[in-house]
Amino acid sequence: MDKDAEANSHSSVSPEATIPLGDQDGLPLLRGEHTLKGRLRTKWYRMDRITRLTTSLVVLILGGALVARVLIELFCPYDYWHNPQVTIPPKVDDNHSAHTDKERRNAVRDAMKHAWSGYHKYAFGHDELLPVSNKSNDKWGGWGVTLIDALDTLYIMELYDEFNQGVTHVVDADFSKATPGYTTPFFEMVIRSLAGLLTAYEMSLDKRLLAKAQQVGDVLMPAFSTSTGLPYPRVDVNAGVAVRASTVCLAEAGTVQLEYWKLSDLTGNPVYHQAAQRVVDILDHSEKPYKGLYPIWVDIATGKFSSGQITFGAQGDSWYEYMLKQYIYSGRTHDQYRRMYEESIDSMKQKMVKRSEFDGQMYYVGDLDFTAKKFSPKFQHLTCFVPGMLALGSKTLNRPDDLELAKQLTYTCFQMYNQTATGLGPEYVLFRDSSDKGLLPTNHKDDFDIEDLPAADSSEISNGYYLGYDRGYLLRPETAESIMILYRITGDVMYKEWGWQIFQAIEKWTKTPAGFSAYRDVMSTKRDSQLTDSMESFFLAETLKYLYLLFSPADYFSLDEYVFNTEAHPFKIQRGHAQT
Repeated sequence: MDKDAEANSHSSVSPEATIPLGDQDGLPLLRGEHTLKGRLRTKWYRMDRITRLTTSLVVLILGGALVARVLIELFCPYDYWHNPQVTIPPKVDDNHSAHTDKERRNAVRDAMKHAWSGYHKYAFGHDELLPVSNKSNDKWGGWGVTLIDALDTLYIMELYDEFNQGVTHVVDADFSKATPGYTTPFFEMVIRSLAGLLTAYEMSLDKRLLAKAQQVGDVLMPAFSTSTGLPYPRVDVNAGVAVRASTVCLAEAGTVQLEYWKLSDLTGNPVYHQAAQRVVDILDHSEKPYKGLYPIWVDIATGKFSSGQITFGAQGDSWYEYMLKQYIYSGRTHDQYRRMYEESIDSMKQKMVKRSEFDGQMYYVGDLDFTAKKFSPKFQHLTCFVPGMLALGSKTLNRPDDLELAKQLTYTCFQMYNQTATGLGPEYVLFRDSSDKGLLPTNHKDDFDIEDLPAADSSEISNGYYLGYDRGYLLRPETAESIMILYRITGDVMYKEWGWQIFQAIEKWTKTPAGFSAYRDVMSTKRDSQLTDSMESFFLAETLKYLYLLFSPADYFSLDEYVFNTEAHPFKIQRGHAQT
């Protein structure tokens, strides 16, 4: 056959004879395209022009939406879209001078840098700096508690070099050991060390910190090895056993729940939260002298309250705080905590809140004896966390009357500073009743030994209260805490002025070349003789952190997104939290 004939022969053959048919409709597949990819290409070319255009638009829209959602989650998470339920909105927060706030925030930051620098120079790795003698102590067993307690404050203040100094030490520490012969206080190390490591991990996402947090949580777990599950107060971490005891105080037993819950959430191990929750269940069902009010001493073997006063101050305080904060942390899903909190606050308002005889704006929370019948008109600095708690609860649980009481109590706490010679707040103040009865200023043993008082002098009438036996200022954080919360909830810039005044007094009277020192008598202006050579870790963990946040934007570590443990370590609230 010649070439022309061959060409004519090929041209007369139909395409179906040489190209495989694609399907029953007779549309062909491209040669070699029998794969899934090829079949999709074939189906695409089978579509008419309008269908292809419509499909392309849908794919582009969906792809764009997906990319946008990823970018939003990276730079502005969806959780932040809702209007704040607790914290004032940004447009209200902007009513104060941003320049002034920045200057004040930087001043607090400088104070933190000063305290850390002294600790790093003279006490690094030890529990506390002695800020007058430039020495150190290991009063907590040598875990480096100030370092751990300060980590998240350093991070919040963007002191990242100092934060990394601390992390470098922590990751090499062995928390299964303590000073020989020392027994570790369970509660203190949970709220300071366990919590400090957990929040440092949540902020930095350094998994080594979570591993160290779990080690601390594990070495303290023997505290729960009792017949009831109520914890022993101390643990011998060197031996791996708890130290047997017959009683535990309310705050020690009931202020470890947030920390162990967070540990369960981060590790996926529910055992930690279950052990801590068992304590809440026991105390919830124990018989009380008055609904919602708990004496401070509990019999470990029986779970019954054995003795002690009822107080929102020392040894009772944070138990009440954690009822509300566990409810918040649960995503407001665990009704047990809400009920217990409301029972306690309703009873506190009925039985324990009084007003000064000389200042109608000045309210305070006193103490009750074990029977809930005798009242002590003593208002502790430790109790100054209560107004912040009430304000937080007022917004969380829609209890507007609690916010008004919170404002009144915050006023009292501020006046405890404002009326002293140094501007520092004492450990407690005292009040008289309408019959001129109260505690003698020299009484430091029996809070319920109420006696006739001499006529009030001009100082008491002016101040609204009188001072007692202990006039020391230990660098405590409670008033700063409540002032910060009250500002973030109300937007009233008066609270910023109060906080700044307190900070200035701390700078003036307690600052040393190496740090800051507790002060012996707030009424004495003989500064050098009043410095006690003590700087507790909570000064860096709490006092300076709350003051820094007071002058920061209200949505920075927002109260809608974080719940602060009793040592001011901020835990991210778990949205849609599943009950463990």
